[in-house]
Amino acid sequence: MRRLAPLLLALGLFAQEPPAIRINVNLIQVDVTVTGKKGERVSGLTPADFEVLQNGKRQPVTSALWVPGRPAVAAPSSNSTVPGAPQPALKPQDVRRTIAILVDDLSLSLQSLHYTRQAVRAFVEANIQPGDLVAIYKTSAGLGALQQFTTDKRLLLANIDRMTLRNASAVDGLGTIASNSLEESADPAIAEMAMRMRLQEEAQNRGRQDILSAGSLGSAKFIVQGLAELPGRKSLVYFSENLQLYDPPASLTNPNMTVAMRMSPDVQGGRRDRTLAAIRDLTDFANRAAVVFYTIDPRGVVYSGLTAADAPSSDPRRMAGQMMEREMYLNLSKDGLALLAEETGGFFYQNRNDLAAALNDAVQDQEGYYLVSFTPDDDSFEKTKTGAKYHRLQVKVKRSGLRIRYRRGFLGATDEERMPKPSDPLIAAMMSPFRSAGVPIRLTPMFLEGKGTGPFLRTLIHTDVRPFTFKEVPADAADENKTPWMEANIVIAAFLFGDNGAIVDKASQAQRLRARKPVFEKFLADGITQTLELPIAKPGAYQLRAAILDPSNQKAGSASQFVDIPNVKSKRLILSDLALYGEDYTQGKSSLSSPGVRQLRGGERFSYGAYLYNAGPAPLIQISLFRDGKLIHRGKKEPVMAKPDPATGIRAVEAVMTLAAKAPPGEYLLEFAVQDPAAPKQQQFAVRTIDFTIR
Repeated sequence: MRRLAPLLLALGLFAQEPPAIRINVNLIQVDVTVTGKKGERVSGLTPADFEVLQNGKRQPVTSALWVPGRPAVAAPSSNSTVPGAPQPALKPQDVRRTIAILVDDLSLSLQSLHYTRQAVRAFVEANIQPGDLVAIYKTSAGLGALQQFTTDKRLLLANIDRMTLRNASAVDGLGTIASNSLEESADPAIAEMAMRMRLQEEAQNRGRQDILSAGSLGSAKFIVQGLAELPGRKSLVYFSENLQLYDPPASLTNPNMTVAMRMSPDVQGGRRDRTLAAIRDLTDFANRAAVVFYTIDPRGVVYSGLTAADAPSSDPRRMAGQMMEREMYLNLSKDGLALLAEETGGFFYQNRNDLAAALNDAVQDQEGYYLVSFTPDDDSFEKTKTGAKYHRLQVKVKRSGLRIRYRRGFLGATDEERMPKPSDPLIAAMMSPFRSAGVPIRLTPMFLEGKGTGPFLRTLIHTDVRPFTFKEVPADAADENKTPWMEANIVIAAFLFGDNGAIVDKASQAQRLRARKPVFEKFLADGITQTLELPIAKPGAYQLRAAILDPSNQKAGSASQFVDIPNVKSKRLILSDLALYGEDYTQGKSSLSSPGVRQLRGGERFSYGAYLYNAGPAPLIQISLFRDGKLIHRGKKEPVMAKPDPATGIRAVEAVMTLAAKAPPGEYLLEFAVQDPAAPKQQQFAVRTIDFTIR
C-alpha cells in the first residue's frame, strides 16, 4: 500500500488528506522544495528531473508528486460573525497551513523576549489567514490545554501576553566584559589561581547550557510528535538565541595560561554531546512527521565590539582574547540553529532586525513542494550494537538554474519503530499536545531537598473539574446525612522525562471524586489541587508531564513543565523553586489564591518563599515584579533571616507583599534574587521566578 500511495494521490483518490512523509523498509519519501532564481516555486518536474543519493549511492526515484499549496479559505462575511465571538472550528479539509511557534524562553534574554513577543503579536494580528491553524508554545512550560492549535486570534494574543522572562540564571555570552584584577596580579601564583577559578566556573556554565539546550529540544520533540497526527507539511518556527554545539579550547582566548592549565580537561573544549544527540533525535522525528524547522535568532544584527559598559583587561593580549571570546560565542551560539533548519529543509534567519518579516517568510515557505519517493538499500534498516544507523541523503535537480532544499538524512528504523502510537487514551493525551484540550490542567513543580531525603520534586496539579461527568450517587444506608453524593471517576498519571527523552519515573492511579453540596459547587467553581512527589536520582534538566482522563466521556487534559534540578552538593548558592499564595487561601475564603492556582485579587496580601542551600550567614534578597514582561517594581537589596524549617531542617526564606488595590488585571512575574556576599564572586547569586495572575 505504501508503494502505491503516490499513484493514488496523483489520481485524486486521497484528495481530502495531503500526503505524509513515510520511512519504511520498502519506501522512503522526502519532501523537496524547488525554487527559481527569484525564489518562486517551480512545478511541472518529473521523476526523471530528480536524482537521490543515499550515503553517496544513487537510488532509483520511483515518483515525484507535486503537492500544491492549498487555496486560501474565504473569510466569513461581516454578517455571519459577531465581533469578539469565537471563530468556528476548521474542518480538516479546510486547513490551509499548520503553524507551530516555539519560543525558547530558557535561552532568551529580556531584550530578545521583548522583540520576539512583538514579532509574534504582529504576525498574529496581521498575517494569519483564514484556514491557518496556529499554536504558540514555550520551552519552559505550557504544552497544555491553553496552547492548543486554534484559529482564534484572541486565544493566541492572550497566550503571547503570558510570555514572561524565564532565563534568569542562564549565561549571557554577550554580556559586558569585566576583568578580574587578581588575574593580572604580579604574583604568578595568585594570577594562576584566579584564572583557574574563572575557567572552572565557565566549564560548569557550559555544562549547564548543554543541559538546558537538550531540555529545550525535548520540548520541541513533544510538539513534533503531536504534529505527526496532522496531515500534510507543517511549519515549526523556533525562536532561540543559543544552541551551541562546540566549545573551543580556552587557550585560544587566554594567552596567559600555563602549560599545565592547557592540559586540564575543563579547558579542552569539545562537542556538546547532549545537544548534538537531541538535535539528531529531533530532526529524525521532524522528518517523519513532515515538520520543517525555521529557526530565528531574535538578537538581530549584533555589535560585538567594545562598548562603554565594558571594562576589559589592561593587558593588550588578554583584551584581544576577551574580544575574540565574545565574537566566538556569538558565532558558535548559532551553529545548532543552522543545523536544525538545514537538516529538516527549512531556513535559519539571522542578522535580521525585522523578526515579524522573518516569521512571515518562514510561514509562506509551506506553499508548494514535491514528495520524492525512492526505494532504500536492503541494509538501510539493519541495526548495529548502538541501534539504528544514520543515513545521509543528497537530492539533486537536473535542470539548470533551480535551487533545492530537502531533508538531509534519516535513521534506519521504520515509522512504527520510532513513533509507535499509544493505545492507552491517557498515555496518548500525555504524549500529544493535541489530544488534551478537554480538561484544563496547571502544573506547579517545586524542587526540594531535605536532610536525609535526597532531592525530590513536589508538584501541585490543579484541575478544572467541570468537564468531568459527575453522577448522583445515593448516600449509604448507615450515613446519617442522606444528601446524595456527586461522584466522578478519573485516572491521573505523571511522567518525568530526562533530557534524552527517556522516562525517568512515572506514577498513575485511579481516583474517585466525591462531594456534596455546597462543597461540590466549590469544586466546580475553584477546581481541585493535588500533590505529587517524585524522587530525583541526579541533577539535570527534566520534562514533567501530567495527564488526567475521564473514562466515561473520554475527555482528557495534559500539561508539561520544564524542571531544572540543581546539584545541592556542589557548594554553590542554590534556591529551591518558589511558593506563592494569598491571604484569601490561608483564611479559607478562596482556593483561587492557593499555591497551585495563584489567582490573586487587587489589594490582596500574599506570601512567598523558598528554601536556601549553601548560603553564608548574611544573605541579601532583592525582589523584582514584572507585568506583561515589563519591569514595574524593583526593591532594594535587604538582609534576610533564613531560619531552618522544622520539617526539613533546610533554611527557609519567607516574605510578604501587598498588591495595590487598583492593580490592573493580567499576568505577573515575581523574581526572587539572593546574594551571598561571602561566596566567590561568580557564585554569589541565585535567582528564581514564579508567575501569578491578578483577576
